[in-house]
Order: sequence, then structure tokens, then C-alpha cells
Amino acid sequence: MSRPEEDRSALSYFLDSERIKQAVNRYYRALDEKDFGESRLQELFTPDARLTRPHGTFLVGPKNIGDSQSKSFARFRNTQHILTGHDVEIDGDAATVRANLIAIHVWKDSPPAERDILKSSFIAGGIVTSKLLRSADGKWRISSAENRVIWRAGSFGNMLETDKL
Repeated sequence: MSRPEEDRSALSYFLDSERIKQAVNRYYRALDEKDFGESRLQELFTPDARLTRPHGTFLVGPKNIGDSQSKSFARFRNTQHILTGHDVEIDGDAATVRANLIAIHVWKDSPPAERDILKSSFIAGGIVTSKLLRSADGKWRISSAENRVIWRAGSFGNMLETDKL
């Protein structure tokens, strides 16, 4: 039989874990919705957050992240980022998340009726690792994030220009 304080501790850990997953998922939702406004990204990231791109370059701070992602994602008609298998570790007011990611990027200039998805888009699979901190307001915000691409397929278009955006 568990004690009430153990139950409260387990429930608190579970709730924090869900809030942390939600914070990470909201960033990828912002990518798919092209919601790169500074106020939106300030809700998601710490002021000095560092986002490391798959090619190894990085961006610092919500404004820089938003400005660069806005330029980068303007190339796509649609994107869909699917995260699964979130593995959350919490240590006080800090947390780490590891999740699997499949990302689909449909090129803006591809014909809408293109039936061959590999000609009109590229798909990548990888591992997302994020660190989060609990802010003074109690919300979890991403302090660092990186995506390690494991595989890619499809039409890569001008993806090599991403580091310049």
C-alpha cells in the first residue's frame, strides 16, 4: 500500500512529465503552423535558448530562432512533424526529453497534384533531444534543442541553404 505523500510525489512527477512533453510538442506545432511570432516563441523557449540544427549550426534566443525558422519554413507549402516515444527525465526544475521524430516537408513550388511524395517533398527521421527549465512562473520552457537526423528520403531541393537562413 502506498502512502499519500508517495502518491502526491508520483502524481506531481507525472504532471510535470506531461507538461514537459507538451512544451516540446508545442514547438513542433509552431513549426507546422508557421507560428514564429516572438511572443509565441517566448512562451516556448528560455531567453537564452539554443537550437542546434541538423547540420550543426545553432540559433540563440526566441527572436533569432523565430526569424530564422520563418525564413527557412517559407520554402515549404506544408510540414508535419510527428514526435513519439518521449522519454522524460526530471531533476528538480530541469528536465531532459528524448523523442523520435519523423518530419515531412512539402516544397512550396511543387505541383499541388504531385502524386509522388518523394518528388515533391523530403522526409527525415531522427532523434530530438531537448533540455527544459521550469521558469519562475512555473511553466516549462526549452533551454536547448537539437535534432540528430538518422535518415532522409525524397527531394532535397535547397536544403543545404538552411544554414544561411
